Amino acid sequence: MKQTLNTSALVTADSPKGQRATETFRGQYNKAELDEDSGQRLNEHPGFSVYLAEGIRRFSAKAPDYNLVQSLLGVDFITPEDVAKARGITYTNEMLLAYGNSLPSVSHLEWCYTNGMILVPGPASPTALLGVRDLKAGYFYSKTGGWYANDNEKFSRNDKVEAGWLALLKKEVTGSLNENWSSQKGLVVAPMIVPNAGEATWGLTTYKAVRGIELHPNIYVRTSSVDSDGNHVNIGFNPEGLNVNYWYDAFLGIGVAGARKWALKS
Repeated sequence: MKQTLNTSALVTADSPKGQRATETFRGQYNKAELDEDSGQRLNEHPGFSVYLAEGIRRFSAKAPDYNLVQSLLGVDFITPEDVAKARGITYTNEMLLAYGNSLPSVSHLEWCYTNGMILVPGPASPTALLGVRDLKAGYFYSKTGGWYANDNEKFSRNDKVEAGWLALLKKEVTGSLNENWSSQKGLVVAPMIVPNAGEATWGLTTYKAVRGIELHPNIYVRTSSVDSDGNHVNIGFNPEGLNVNYWYDAFLGIGVAGARKWALKS
């Protein structure tokens, strides 16, 4: 059956809410104290009506509803607003809406819960390991410098966490502890992936910033990032902060990290 728009519910400039918005415009227009020439330029500018329309669309949009996700994941779900407050990250209104429109499906959220994962938003712009450290160097074992800041360690600048939703295991992939890389990567079954160093450090430090909890305490997990000698970079919290290491493949006490990603929808 063809559905028709319920126009009786529409708010127009003559409706009480519309009249309030019109009065807001009137007040701001009067504050501008335009002269004859500037008023005429405003009236004739082709972009003015477009600007007004975009402002109406932008500031009337419904805020994302995260209640369902929070009911499924509880404290293991972190919103962009949480990140903005705790990490000093600025997201545009467009990005906030995009995050709300790009939430994983219920089945994917249940998958995250079953697998013991946190779900966090990515940063406002692509960020590599060194950029993550710049946000809060106090979270890291090496507050400045460190072996991974050397020019030949390209991964610390090139392997980035992107905007979008990132799920990260709260512990190592099951059965991966004390195994070599060849064995560990075979345990990571799609749709799970091994995150790079930027993604893993972003997820762990964001959870610490918002929840005050350090995941992987005294347990290191390998990432997909590779150092200049071909070793897979591993990370983990110790009493002095998040440590980034390059121990050889045979080193015991290392598991592998697991993640899943969802890109933002335009």
